[in-house]
Amino acid sequence: MGRRPNLIPSIALNVALPLDVHTLLSAHLYSDLEGRVPHAAYQRFLVELIRERLTGDFLDLAPWLGSTPGALIVNGTNESIKALYGKLCHE
Repeated sequence: MGRRPNLIPSIALNVALPLDVHTLLSAHLYSDLEGRVPHAAYQRFLVELIRERLTGDFLDLAPWLGSTPGALIVNGTNESIKALYGKLCHE
């Protein structure tokens, strides 16, 4: 039996990472059980990270912590950033 086609088609993307970043990423994704980085682990990680970055929200903590603007930025889901902002504004 062959593989079923993906419902959402994929497009190949060739990305060159700096060696130190690739080493960190490979170590993070490495599976002791398989003795290697599992099949498609890089793709799953990058897709999740890209979706989070593009659909999430950011909050600069400078006004509350007295830091340089842009130095302390947190990111998360829209709901978590709204909750954090609400908490910070009520203190």
